[in-house]
Amino acid sequence: MHAEPMPSPARAGVLKVMFLPLDVAASRLPPAVPAVAGTEPFLPARIADAPGADHVERAPSLLAFRHLTDPGDGPVAFGPVRRPAADTPPSAPGRTRVGAPGACASLWEVPGGGLVLVCEELTAEAPGTVLTWHSDPLFDGADTGFRRALDAFLAPFRVTADAGLVDVFPRLDTRLPDPAVYRPLREVVVRTARPLAAERTVEGLVVEVAGDGSDAVRRLVGPPRSGTLADGVSRASGRLRIWHPEPLADAPVRAGARLGVRDDARAMLVDLGAADRHGYLGDGTREMLYHLICWVGARAHLHTDRRRLLGHLRTHRSHDRAQLLTALDEVADVRARLVEVALLCAPPDDAPGRIAPTRLRSLLAHRASAEIDGARAELTELCATADLVLHRRLHTARPRPQPLPAAPAVLSAIALPAAATAALLVPLQHLHPPALVPAAVSAALAVAFLAAPRRDGDAAGLVPFRRRGPRALRRRDAGPGV
Repeated sequence: MHAEPMPSPARAGVLKVMFLPLDVAASRLPPAVPAVAGTEPFLPARIADAPGADHVERAPSLLAFRHLTDPGDGPVAFGPVRRPAADTPPSAPGRTRVGAPGACASLWEVPGGGLVLVCEELTAEAPGTVLTWHSDPLFDGADTGFRRALDAFLAPFRVTADAGLVDVFPRLDTRLPDPAVYRPLREVVVRTARPLAAERTVEGLVVEVAGDGSDAVRRLVGPPRSGTLADGVSRASGRLRIWHPEPLADAPVRAGARLGVRDDARAMLVDLGAADRHGYLGDGTREMLYHLICWVGARAHLHTDRRRLLGHLRTHRSHDRAQLLTALDEVADVRARLVEVALLCAPPDDAPGRIAPTRLRSLLAHRASAEIDGARAELTELCATADLVLHRRLHTARPRPQPLPAAPAVLSAIALPAAATAALLVPLQHLHPPALVPAAVSAALAVAFLAAPRRDGDAAGLVPFRRRGPRALRRRDAGPGV
């Protein structure tokens, strides 16, 4: 008798997410992907209940996605992990997901904010494999940093950072007729503008969500680093990253649990023990990552808008009228996006003890407030300058009608009615050549008179009547010698 194999215990899972805004034109077609079932805990499942209607931002649209699972790797449990010493009440049933690990790639269109590529992976790795104090997955290096991190996220789909959007999402070119869908992803990602950011890096957001990430957060927010490794990291990327602990809920699952947020607000390690008792799949935190899509798109546009406005200011002299009108429309769009960024940065009005779906976004906005405020101030000034310069250029580039010379115009006004009258009164067969001589002489005298040089203020060569003053009239009436 053979014993039945015991099911392997579920390992603790970690959800790794990379948000990448893309400098690609948005689709002109309505979204083709409706609510996606069976993709928990990945983001395409978050549009099932149409979230985002009551949270300031306009809900992003899902344009394409790819989802795969790996059942042969054993099940993983994704949810908050409670330690025996925790004095918290048990969680509600069904808040921990147990299933096969997998990966998901999704493409989102943010209204007025361009496209955002989201790469997700649910694995049984230990938390803190992507986010460490001595590495930066968004560092714009040659073979390290961003390139290596993106290759790792795309590896389940057998593509790399050299692939285009159409390679990640087949037949995407039928919905996005833009040549940028064929360019490598490493080229179409948005990069930060140096005056707006401390250093040049890829604009995006990397998040790790772990059921028990206390140790990983503690390693990130430890004391300032020193030694050979710290010196090498500082020379390679310009400076060491600093991490800050942040609370998430007033009554977390584990007392004292915190999140780890990087100083530039482009990386975050989320410990589900810092959430409330509902866990990641509950009503409180289920939509947290979903509401980061609009934030990433709006923040990236602070850098792309600056480049576009500066480009119009440098080349406005070569713009024609249509290009100037397009540039003015872009200035208006930039102003609208600045208002949207201000709304997204506003702190939520939450009741005590409640986790809003926008809490993670509020933490990132608070941590990056200095950079966001500086970028908004510079863009506001650039909008005012571009609006003034482009309107002046539009006024000077406006086509003006070319007036006809005065003499031909008056001659035409006199000769045409006269010719028409003569044609009606004098039949052509009764005219004799001797009778045309006086008419020809009169026409020649009229042309010579009208084409004569004219003084300033004369119209069509005619000297207008000049009114004489009373003194001149008295001098003329007094006779000679006066």
